[in-house]
Amino acid sequence: MDTSTQAIQVRGRERRRFRTVEEKRRIVEAALEPGASVARVARAYGVNANQLFGWRRLYLEGECSAFIWR
Repeated sequence: MDTSTQAIQVRGRERRRFRTVEEKRRIVEAALEPGASVARVARAYGVNANQLFGWRRLYLEGECSAFIWR
């Protein structure tokens, strides 16, 4: 029987970051700048690009109050 011990790395779950409406608006506005890449802006702010696309859609539709729920 092998009695040696092995170190096991367990990845902990990252905590979800909740952003304020102002933070979301600032990130979306950065993504709307002429020549801005949504993927680059998302990476710079630590946001998933798909999430930023969703925020941007809501912003452009005038649904900024929906930021509170998403």
